[in-house]
Amino acid sequence: MVLISTGGLLSARAGSLATVTPSARACFASEQPQVCSRALVQAEDLQRKASDLDRYPCQSLLLGLQAEVVMVQLGAGRGAKANETLVAVQRRCHGL
Repeated sequence: MVLISTGGLLSARAGSLATVTPSARACFASEQPQVCSRALVQAEDLQRKASDLDRYPCQSLLLGLQAEVVMVQLGAGRGAKANETLVAVQRRCHGL
């Protein structure tokens, strides 16, 4: 596990869908910037992993998940649509 600094906070970079999913859900539910920052960093790490493995449909969905997280951080979350994106990531990125 690699620790990185995000604006003075240390975040654990996740390498699996099992870690990104609860972080994204927590972000969508709480709308707290620090919670969403963790989810964003984890999704970024996972989408790079998907790219490295040539899993481009999964990578695209993870980029969409990152956009959902950013929208929540900006106070313009998309509610049920954000959760739909997360479900699509879970289906398409299974095993990552």
